[in-house]
Parts: sequence; structure tokens; C-alpha cells
Amino acid sequence: MAAVVFTVEGTTKDGKKARVTVTLKKFCACKPTHPNCQEEAQRDLVPKVQKVLAEFSSDELFWLEGKVNPNFFVRVMEMVTEVLEAVCITVRSDHLQGADVKVELL
Repeated sequence: MAAVVFTVEGTTKDGKKARVTVTLKKFCACKPTHPNCQEEAQRDLVPKVQKVLAEFSSDELFWLEGKVNPNFFVRVMEMVTEVLEAVCITVRSDHLQGADVKVELL
């Protein structure tokens, strides 16, 4: 299965607009009750990532050499896991392994 990309735009704690892009190398199998789970995951992820984004000021989003702050990465991946657990049959570590989180200030 091809990589899946989720994009969320929101506002940082200090009022700056930002775009968060989460790329998963593979996607999980949908629960029978959630046949459109990829679309549902995108929809459900938006408010959760926006809330995480609002916890960080724009200068806290980045770490050394412009890399994403590991604390932000972990919080975003917690939200991704929560959303996938709701709509997927199983969420294994290989669904999240190699995941990438990028942040751009707009």
C-alpha cells in the first residue's frame, strides 16, 4: 500500500499559522464499521493536531538544525495513533514505523 499523507493547518500558541504534514509509509486495514477510514482519519485528526499545535509557540516547534521538536513529534503521533485505533482493525508498530512529521510556518 502506498504512503498516506495527512495535512492539518492550525495556529500556534503565539498566533502563527502553521501546516503540519504527517506521512505514514503504510496505512492500516479499515474496520468494517469504518469503510472510509482514511478519510475519517484525516477528518478526525484535524482538531486533535490543531489542539497540539496550539500548545506550542512557533519557536518551540523546531529543534536543532530546523528539525521538528521531538516533544511535538511524540504528541502528534499520539493523536495519529488515537485516531487510527478508532477506525482501523489493528494498529501495529509497522503502521507508525518510519512516520514523518513536517511543520511549515505559513
